[in-house]
Amino acid sequence: MEKATKNQFRNATSYSYAPGYTFPGNLPTELFRHPSIGTPPITDIFTLRQGIRTDEFLVLVNNLSKILKATTGCNPSYTTAGTFSDRKISVGKFEANLQWCKSDFISTASALTNDPKFVKNGLDGYNVSEAVRSVWMEEMIDAIRRDIFRILFFGNDTSASTDYNVIDGLFVKLYDTAASYCVKRVGNDLPNTAASVLTTDQAYNAIKALHQGAQVQLKQIPAKEKVFWVTGSFYENLLSSYESKTNGATEMQFKMILEGVSYGVSTGIVTMPDGGPTLTYRGIPVIPLYACDDALQDSTNPWFNNMKDFAIYTTSGKSKYANLVVGTEVASDLDRIDMFYWQKDKVTYAQHESRFGCQLIQCDLIAFYD
Repeated sequence: MEKATKNQFRNATSYSYAPGYTFPGNLPTELFRHPSIGTPPITDIFTLRQGIRTDEFLVLVNNLSKILKATTGCNPSYTTAGTFSDRKISVGKFEANLQWCKSDFISTASALTNDPKFVKNGLDGYNVSEAVRSVWMEEMIDAIRRDIFRILFFGNDTSASTDYNVIDGLFVKLYDTAASYCVKRVGNDLPNTAASVLTTDQAYNAIKALHQGAQVQLKQIPAKEKVFWVTGSFYENLLSSYESKTNGATEMQFKMILEGVSYGVSTGIVTMPDGGPTLTYRGIPVIPLYACDDALQDSTNPWFNNMKDFAIYTTSGKSKYANLVVGTEVASDLDRIDMFYWQKDKVTYAQHESRFGCQLIQCDLIAFYD
């Protein structure tokens, strides 16, 4: 038995191979990986709470206000004050189950089957080799990472798609709380169909309005504790606006915004994914989530043709004011794969099971624009 030991949350696919040739010629066994869509570490966005099998209630203490009154001397008047509320984290149960068989692999990946590194001789060949096991394990963990990410953002338990309908994700929470005048939805005029594009300065105007229209409690928090999570196309539109606003022939304004920092570098609050320079708005990191762009192009996504771009303004998962929560039973389950060979069936199996769900804590510490 093998277990994945990586710390990142990385569902799983089995492999087939359709040769693109009629004459074999030279058939090398080197494997070339397809680039995967990156995501920030989940703890940049959410804090983790473990030990949740079904639900957990977070108890919120509401602030007291206007309790000072004119003195009444020896006859004071007492009133009740102070209320509690709660926020429920519900977790759903997920699994991935795949299998590998030598005969299937040989029929679809014949270029690799003559190499004993990939397929051993005789009965030994049915127990998946270390080379194949390593590829399979890494790809499964990577797929699980991306699946967790898209479900946490776009899950909707009323959806017809089994890829999204186990739990409600972050946007269901945001829309529900905005409808009850809790979270502030600053604007909703961004193009929302799958093929739509942002117009000139649309992201710039939206993020400005989002910053100005956010709740006072969020505004007062230091910039280094906060973040704008945005779609990749929103980020690019904002970047184009910054470029067009460069002052004359100098790049001072542009450099002040970009700060000359490359992605892949931790700011202490968020870790920038690979792909370009660090962008900020009034000192607050603007982080593109290209995995969200990809998920919103999925026609089975319940938000398909209802949302194309967004910007979420909130505190970082690493901030002492962290406001978004992922609940799970055991964090290590989120990237765990158990792989084993069953001799009776001559098949190697891979299994994954985890529970997770998300919630926001304080309405005043998050605002969004879509």
